[in-house]
Amino acid sequence: MSGVLGGGTQNGTWMAGAFHVGYWKHDRIRYMGALARMNVNIGYYGSGMIESLEDEPVNLNLDAWLIVQQIKFRVAESDFFIGGRYLLLDTDNTFEVPVDLPEYEGYEFTSTLSEATAVLNFDSRNNVFSPNKGFFIEFSGTYSDTWMGSDDLYGRISAKLIGYFPANDKLMVGVRHECTYALGNVPFYARPIVVLRGAPLMKYQNNNTTVMEAEVNWNVYKRWNLVGFTGIGNAFADFESFNKGKSISSVGTGFRYLMARKFGLQMGMDFAKSTDDFAFYIVFGTSWLK
Repeated sequence: MSGVLGGGTQNGTWMAGAFHVGYWKHDRIRYMGALARMNVNIGYYGSGMIESLEDEPVNLNLDAWLIVQQIKFRVAESDFFIGGRYLLLDTDNTFEVPVDLPEYEGYEFTSTLSEATAVLNFDSRNNVFSPNKGFFIEFSGTYSDTWMGSDDLYGRISAKLIGYFPANDKLMVGVRHECTYALGNVPFYARPIVVLRGAPLMKYQNNNTTVMEAEVNWNVYKRWNLVGFTGIGNAFADFESFNKGKSISSVGTGFRYLMARKFGLQMGMDFAKSTDDFAFYIVFGTSWLK
């Protein structure tokens, strides 16, 4: 599968790029590559670093190029895969710090992420687009250093566990758990964040994050499905201060339409209300696309 992508939002954010996803040699090799250009305006809340910004974020502009390359190899005839991923994110950043001076345009700096990640993956899903049965489990370790072109020495350890359980011919229950732990001097915008429908991006961020989410997908009529979901997340500095972390919960609903019966591909929208925000999403495939 090859394609181009593009998008924009009301706050001036835009992105454009191209990608290729390949399943080679009868699904013994899985490849994914992408190149994108983006200009992102986002609220930075300083979570875990600058307490004064917790409720009143400053605008952060990321003017960036992104390159991602990933390849995984099936282990014998099993559902296990082993491989690696490389990410390069070269950015020109601008903080629009609220200073009441006409000639002040913000604090500008450049930054580069250059990350290599080792991946161990178990994938028994019956469909990569909109699965209704099977598991996706992944453990990964990320390493970055100055000799690779990155700004600093740091690492991350992540675990993702997603399960799809058909209750009957029309009802499917999905569960998701993800956790990420950072090591070293991780750049502020690369620190783990809580990714949850309804949660503002980069607001729930710290050295460590954990997320739990559940979803029900009900086939109500022919190609039409209704979706309900709920989840919780927490961003915390260390395990001793887990209970003092910045937590969020969300609940929502949505719908799906079976766009391509041959591929089992659903598309639709989700509407989510979290502790402090509301959002809607256009969904291609599963909301937990991996």
